[in-house]
Amino acid sequence: MLQVKEVTVHYGKALAVDRVSLEVNEGEFVAVIGPNGAGKTTLFKTISSVKRPTSGEILFEERRINDLPPHEVAKLGIAHCPERRRLAYRMTVMENLELGAYLRKDKNAMEEDLKYVFDLFPVLKERKNQKAGTLSGGEQQMLAIGRAMMANPRLLMMDEPSVGLAPLMKERIFEAIKEIKKERNVTILISEQDASLVLPMSDRAYVMETGRIKMEGSGRELMDNDYVKITYLGL
Repeated sequence: MLQVKEVTVHYGKALAVDRVSLEVNEGEFVAVIGPNGAGKTTLFKTISSVKRPTSGEILFEERRINDLPPHEVAKLGIAHCPERRRLAYRMTVMENLELGAYLRKDKNAMEEDLKYVFDLFPVLKERKNQKAGTLSGGEQQMLAIGRAMMANPRLLMMDEPSVGLAPLMKERIFEAIKEIKKERNVTILISEQDASLVLPMSDRAYVMETGRIKMEGSGRELMDNDYVKITYLGL
């Protein structure tokens, strides 16, 4: 479904992503783990065309997308749930969810997806008229995921969904991600510093450090890797 081929990205003269290649097959759950500053967020921004690569190419269903504007990438079915939520904080919960469906015309299906989001995160229904900026960090992350789901994505990209959250809220968010994967059959690409959360549920995973892919394998293979155990799992 998604192919990233030898992608390099700069900020000015600073190298952020260095010849990264990865792929995501339809129906997979693929994780990119690595420390803060590894280039994961830049990679995700480049896939969604918010950032332009210096070189390399990105294909979605064999179509080159790295020359498209971000809204055209979104139209193809790629939803990006960004790091630290990036909500419209002065707008209500409901208005943020409606923004997620901005490109859609299928009103009946939109209503069904809204019901699904409210079933997944009941607190959002309770607070649908509340300003997004007044929600807790965990509730804001629920809203960011709900907004992405309102786009009816075929590929859902989630960048650091656990960042800044308490352990119990992290578990709640990842339980919801498991439900999305199981119930909606959405292909998922996720970046995360907390490897213990994502590796057990990953079909495949990549380790990204200093802008490069250091290793890759199934979630189980990386959990059994000595370097990953010491560096990312604390074992």
